[in-house]
Amino acid sequence: MESSWFFSILTAFFSVWFVIMVLDFNGPARKLREQLGRQDVRLQDLKQKLEEAKVQSSEGKSKLAGLEEEWNNFEAKRKELLPKVNKRLLIHIPAGNFTMGSKFEDSSPSERPAHVVRIDDFYIASTSVTNQEYRDFVNCTGYKAPVHWQRGSFRAGTARHPVTNVTWKDAKAYAEWAEVRLPTEAEWEKAVRGDDERLYPWGSRWLDDRCNCMNRVGSTLPVDEFPVGRSAYGLWDTVGNAYEWCEDYYDKDYYKDSPDDNPKGPDRGEERVIRGGCYMENKAGVRAAHRAGASESYARDSIGFRTAMSPKDS
Repeated sequence: MESSWFFSILTAFFSVWFVIMVLDFNGPARKLREQLGRQDVRLQDLKQKLEEAKVQSSEGKSKLAGLEEEWNNFEAKRKELLPKVNKRLLIHIPAGNFTMGSKFEDSSPSERPAHVVRIDDFYIASTSVTNQEYRDFVNCTGYKAPVHWQRGSFRAGTARHPVTNVTWKDAKAYAEWAEVRLPTEAEWEKAVRGDDERLYPWGSRWLDDRCNCMNRVGSTLPVDEFPVGRSAYGLWDTVGNAYEWCEDYYDKDYYKDSPDDNPKGPDRGEERVIRGGCYMENKAGVRAAHRAGASESYARDSIGFRTAMSPKDS
């Protein structure tokens, strides 16, 4: 009897122990199932967000493609209209003869001999390219800004000053973007002095209020500062303020063998022509016949440029 009672108690004990062991064994499994359930919910949520992102990405790509197409159409239209706009903005210089160079014995040998040259008609900008115009070019193309600009822009109050610290290559890049070109040295001189052999753009008499030179200000001024200093064809600011790059290679002896019809400078050289003098030059340096040269990679606060165009390009 006692043995039967003992085995009953022992059986009950083992039954309770077994149940406890089963419960303890199922606890981690239950927790694992709960974690898997939560992960499954998270996975479904991520899948939904991924699908939404795909839709948004597709819409974004579609919008981007539309914007790119719109930009390409705009750029094509700009290029189509640009020559016509340039033609309206530039000044027409008629074809004809003029005397290039200087007849004065005390002038630089590079300006002699004076010789008659025939030039086809062309167009040339009424002013030097300004800081504002050059910034438009930089912003549209990502081209590097002049070294003295801060944070990609010019100093406040100088928007209408000639852009300076640009190399010949920089000027060339701007001209190509604007679908124009740099003037030849002969074109530049004719546009500045006309066909009456004047010494300065305004005439042959020196007058102090006609240009920015002799370091009176110590820097450039706006390109439309001297209305009484305009050239025979109405160009502003052609002498003083900043030298201007020309297309030609520079050769101090070029005039000795220069052609009489549309001269375009030597075939090669180490420098390019700069014309017009700058704010630091004296009276001799701002004569219409004065010429100088500088390396294509030369950039100074005294050199800028203006643009030109042939009728066939318009």
